[in-house]
Amino acid sequence: MTRSDVGCASCGAGAPELDHDQREAVAAPAGPLLVLAGAGSGKTSVLTERAARLVASGEVEAGALLCVTFTNRAAEEMRTRLAQLLDRRAARLATIGTFHSLCYRMLARSPRRTQLEPGFSVCAQAEARELVARALRETAAGEDLPAALVAQQIGQAKARLLDPDRYRGLRNSERVRRLARAWERYEELLRASNAVDFDDLIVRAVGLLAEPDLLERWQRRFQGVLVDEYQDTNPAQCELVRRLVARHRNLTAVADADQAIYRFRGAEVRNVLGFEGDFPAARVVALERNYRSSRAIVSAAARLIAHNALRRQTTMRSAAEQGPAMIAHRYERVDDEAAAAAGWCRARISGGEPPAELAVLFRTRRQAQALEDALSALALPYRVVGGRSLYETAAGRDLVAYLKLVANPRDQGALARALRTRAGVGDRSVALVLGAVGDGRDLTEAARTAGLPRAAARSIDRLAGALRALREEGVRGAVEGAIAELEAARARPSEPERRELLARVARRARAYEQEAEAPALADFLVRTALEAGEGPEPGACVTLATLHGAKGGEWARVWIAGLCEGVLPHARCSQGEALEEERRLAYVGMTRAKRELCLSSARRDAWRPRRASRFIGEAGASAGGGLAAAA
Repeated sequence: MTRSDVGCASCGAGAPELDHDQREAVAAPAGPLLVLAGAGSGKTSVLTERAARLVASGEVEAGALLCVTFTNRAAEEMRTRLAQLLDRRAARLATIGTFHSLCYRMLARSPRRTQLEPGFSVCAQAEARELVARALRETAAGEDLPAALVAQQIGQAKARLLDPDRYRGLRNSERVRRLARAWERYEELLRASNAVDFDDLIVRAVGLLAEPDLLERWQRRFQGVLVDEYQDTNPAQCELVRRLVARHRNLTAVADADQAIYRFRGAEVRNVLGFEGDFPAARVVALERNYRSSRAIVSAAARLIAHNALRRQTTMRSAAEQGPAMIAHRYERVDDEAAAAAGWCRARISGGEPPAELAVLFRTRRQAQALEDALSALALPYRVVGGRSLYETAAGRDLVAYLKLVANPRDQGALARALRTRAGVGDRSVALVLGAVGDGRDLTEAARTAGLPRAAARSIDRLAGALRALREEGVRGAVEGAIAELEAARARPSEPERRELLARVARRARAYEQEAEAPALADFLVRTALEAGEGPEPGACVTLATLHGAKGGEWARVWIAGLCEGVLPHARCSQGEALEEERRLAYVGMTRAKRELCLSSARRDAWRPRRASRFIGEAGASAGGGLAAAA
């Protein structure tokens, strides 16, 4: 089956062909529109074509167009496609980016309206966790509250537009009161650093839109709004969209409730299910033709997801050939399963399949090690999606802290790290300097008046001088200068991995300075933070990824490992809405495959027996053999 030969005339002769449902979505009149875009249904093409049609038809000026995505990579792809459909200038005028980048732009225009100063910092997740850990220590909230868990709970509460007082009122328990107390201290630490976290970007932007003059400004600024992956929006993001479009109601939301897998981040699938309630008289168009996967894969995924109750009733059908049946393999141990997956990869590569067209997916990161060992044993090249980002390496954190101090001298977390790594002072001196800076002194004055040992004061004074010099540089100069300073302070030569990471940041700074209309170090650092965790670009190697990390990807052949009860579905998600999200997670993994899909499980995980996942039976997978059949 092929797509119809009906093009999008309003977008020009060069537009790709669209099928009937896609064309209906693209050509719908301005107003609230929900596009139910199933897996592999060409949603990015439809979203971009609709954006181009709104501009080409004169319904929305290019400069008043806003396209919102969830990753920088998706935003860049949309920007490239839009430039192919419109003239280059029009494409440049449109605002295309993530929710976080949009909200940063809004806050940067009016920082003092949200009690921030220009040049404010944005804490990446790793930095926010460190501040939460400090808040827990300083409030004696208790060792039974791990920083990572508390940071996640604070983020989920902010996603619901709660503050510590409202959070405290949700439940009368000592644990909630202790967490709220730590949250309040965390907010104090952020304010002292003139900083926000990722969740604050959304919350404060919603707050800006509560002010009539700013609400009118941004509603006039964006008169056509298109949102990708609407099922992944949390209540705060949904409220931001509602306020932006309240005047013109010209919203296009592209969503698939069957791919809603970010509940742990606060995402709410009911934003899709209740769309017509939020936007009465909304038009709904369903894209039900899958152009990615074989009929066998689409049928199996459809059988699986049909067991969910919390979904829009759509029926996916494949536009491809039947393809081989989906096979479920069962092994004795996890190591046997990993060896089988690696052998499967080797057999496909030997048969001529490029390694980049192979992926092995799994539920949790702890499953990756056995798979990495098995692939390494066969000398197969692989990449791990969601590997360590710049903010999760010592070299990256050192550099980011140094640059943050250049852009925002009040950032206490960055200052503490720079004092330890660049100035080489101990914890007592760090505490004294932070106290002096918190009282309003600059770093040079703090070094003189904080009662420090003479050597520490001299070292800090040198750091202050270096920071002053870097503030006179552009983005590229500041980054390259900071790298040179950090490398000169090292007692031994840098390892190749460290040198490559720092060189990559320098290259990114050069590219940013060439592309940005008004380059600024604070903006560069925010972009770097927002890109953290998106994973590496595809390469000529097998992909290893969690099912969450695989979303947005596609491969010719996919193996999903660890389909056991307690793993997928996860032990903490075995009933109710949590179980339905686990089923959606399996559905997402299955629909990443284009031609071949294999599932596997092990009877034992370490010393524990495991039952095969219920999802295997629900999908109707054919039973396979063991190692020999897989390899």
